[in-house]
Amino acid sequence: MKYIFKTKNERKYNNKILGHILILTFILIIIFTFFLLYNFNKKANKTLEKMTTEEIKRVTYSLITDSLTNEIVNKISLNNILIINKNANNEILYVDFNLAPAYQVLENISNALTKSFKNMENGNISFSYYNSKLSHKANGLVLNIPIGNIFNSTYFYNMGPKIPVKVNFIGSILTNLETKVTNYGLNNALVEVFVYLKLSTSTLAPFHYKKTDLEYKTMVASMMLEGEVPSFYNGVIEKESNILSKKIE
Repeated sequence: MKYIFKTKNERKYNNKILGHILILTFILIIIFTFFLLYNFNKKANKTLEKMTTEEIKRVTYSLITDSLTNEIVNKISLNNILIINKNANNEILYVDFNLAPAYQVLENISNALTKSFKNMENGNISFSYYNSKLSHKANGLVLNIPIGNIFNSTYFYNMGPKIPVKVNFIGSILTNLETKVTNYGLNNALVEVFVYLKLSTSTLAPFHYKKTDLEYKTMVASMMLEGEVPSFYNGVIEKESNILSKKIE
């Protein structure tokens, strides 16, 4: 009887040990699974963020380039928007902006861009902007990124289900004019006017939200001017206008 009783105790003890091992194994599996999912989600979000930012930059730059059409650019008269002061030696002392015409130029550019971005969100743009990733849905602009892109491998690039990423242009378009005057040849100066743009986008993907600020700078006008930039300016005079903010509605 002692032997049988002892065997039952041993069995109970062994079952207890086995139960502890199973519970510990289950806990370790949960921890390991959570760790894998956490790292996968982290890597996926980084990849999604990188790809969406690159695609948005591509489309936005194309849209800005097309929006600044000849109709807008040709209306920019540097003689009207710039005030250039020279001394008796025909040297350029400073360059400033004639505020009213300069502000009107910024207004025209901002209005054109605001209209273009809203048309894009509403799907009222050329299909040339779209590709296999970018499309327009009923609820706005959507990027569809194959989940295989997460692995950063050409073998899986277009494999797997696609993750939808909604894109919105938010906030305001900030614009200002920047002018640069440099010596160009003998007793001549080159005057260049650039438009600086800044806007924000929001991207919404499963378990991920990201706001991205985009900045662009492109030349919109230039002209040759008789005169020279004094040496104490190191051959370059730069000036910025006030910033105009246009809300995207």
